[in-house]
Amino acid sequence: MISCTRRIEFDAAHRVMEHESKCKYLHGHRYVVEATFVAHELDTIGRIIDFGIIKELLGNWVDTNWDHTAILHKKDEKLGEEIATNTGQKIFYLPNNPTAENLADYLLKEICPQLFSGKSVKCTKIKLYETPNCYSEASF
Repeated sequence: MISCTRRIEFDAAHRVMEHESKCKYLHGHRYVVEATFVAHELDTIGRIIDFGIIKELLGNWVDTNWDHTAILHKKDEKLGEEIATNTGQKIFYLPNNPTAENLADYLLKEICPQLFSGKSVKCTKIKLYETPNCYSEASF
């Protein structure tokens, strides 16, 4: 099978509710997403999908929703409202704790199927780096 992968970078803050260490506090990361796509066959010029389309669809979604945003658990709404009110900071609420694992899984299972619906490709893996040394993968 042939696949292609596009790298997308963004900056965001998060906190992990109930974390046993300092990650329970609001802090930021330079995240990196590597989104891998497959198709049953290549297009007429030999591609799975143009890398620019991945950037346009997934890159724009990440830029609009996560870049320079505080990503919080939906149960952390009180903190989110306080931050937004006092600073004007944009908040994105995830259905669960914004760990690298949950962010990768959310992109793979919720966002990519919506963004690439009607395309002849499928996102099969998201690799999300929280730091240069730590990442999580979600795959089908």
